[in-house]
Formats: sequence, structure tokens, C-alpha cells
Amino acid sequence: MASHATVRHYLACWFQAGKGVVYGQEIWRPQVVTQAGQYSPEFNALWQEMEQRGLQHFYLAGTEVSLAQLCSDAWDIATCSRCTMPVPIKVAGIMTEPCPCADLDLWPNLELPLPHGAVDSQAHLTQVQARLHQ
Repeated sequence: MASHATVRHYLACWFQAGKGVVYGQEIWRPQVVTQAGQYSPEFNALWQEMEQRGLQHFYLAGTEVSLAQLCSDAWDIATCSRCTMPVPIKVAGIMTEPCPCADLDLWPNLELPLPHGAVDSQAHLTQVQARLHQ
């Protein structure tokens, strides 16, 4: 089962790759996903709006699995063997859908930094500094 935090990370990565979330006939996508080592206020506001409207109404463009389904026991999020991006996988059964990267031209582009979740650079640097002092 993918937690809400895992699904948020999944969305953050795909938003950075140019994908959006489908809601009816609309596609929602924040302009800024991460900011200062955290998810941006815009991303957080979008997530809250999706939760309020019901995650069952939203899915990543290019997929058919709703965000609510991803949070159920039937689905998990793993790494795509082709592009290393997070992808939904069925816990039991056979996956018949391709990775969401299948419809992105020139993907994966390993010459660019890969999309990622929020990273607290200050905490990471503090850990490196502590190891150097040992």
C-alpha cells in the first residue's frame, strides 16, 4: 500500500517531468513543486484541493489509476526499470499498463537532473559535516 506521502512524492516527480493530474476535462499542474528543501506552497495547496475534492477523481495523465486507488492496499509505488521514476504497480496480479514515461518524448534524458521529491539540503549538509568531524 502506498502512503499519502509516497503518492505525493510520486506526483512531485512526475510534475517535474511535465506531467499533470487529470480532473474531469482539466489538467492540473503546479508551476513550482519544491522550494527550499520542501514542497512548495503551490504544490501543497494543490494536494489539499485534491484531497478535499476526493482523490478518487484524480489520476496522473497517461495512467488510469486514481490517486485514491494508489492509497489502497491493492497498489504500491516502485521504480521504473527504464527511467527510474516512481510508477504504480499492482500488489497482486499482472500490470498491463506502461510506465507514464511512455508518452514523454526524449525520456529519460539522463543529461538533466532527474525529478525528485523535496530534499532538505541543510539537514543533509549537517549530516555530512558531522561525519567529517568524526
